[in-house]
Amino acid sequence: MSDQPVQPDGSPAAAPALSEEHAAERVRLEREHLGWSTGELAKRMTAAGCPINQSSVWRIENGEPRRRINLDEAIGFAKVFGLTLEEFLGPPGSSADKHITQLTTEVVARYRFLLDLMQSTSSAFKAVDQYSALFPQHAKELNNRIARALTEENRRRGPVRESPMVFLRYPTFHQAEPQADQPSDPTPKE
Repeated sequence: MSDQPVQPDGSPAAAPALSEEHAAERVRLEREHLGWSTGELAKRMTAAGCPINQSSVWRIENGEPRRRINLDEAIGFAKVFGLTLEEFLGPPGSSADKHITQLTTEVVARYRFLLDLMQSTSSAFKAVDQYSALFPQHAKELNNRIARALTEENRRRGPVRESPMVFLRYPTFHQAEPQADQPSDPTPKE
């Protein structure tokens, strides 16, 4: 069985073109994606065992003609960017797939985490309901305290997109002040 890539129709796919031009463009794209300055990239390359200075990074990215990248530097760049050498030397657009995959994986992981949190929050709401059913005389106070605590937490953390479940349960917790047509809660705050 061949390890040769194939196209959807089964014909052999062309190997990605590798070039210094691709590598130079990849340096810029990866550096900008990571939010690094040319100086930061030079420091990381040096720490990875491939000393290079900031002006050399700039000349690789922008020089006319561009500064050539030697093999040791190509290996160093691939290492600091977390790429294989083939990925580093391949067409710059190929990094988009890697970044899209990484971002998608991150969002899905965070979404799963959110779902787990929503499930545990739902369990907490069930406990509130059970307590309120057992002690109806304390239900209003319990719900008022929870609403105030959530309001304070929201203020402290700043604006976030809260779980819709919280808004459904406590639709007024995000309001800073009671609305004019609503009576204010006479219960003292802790």
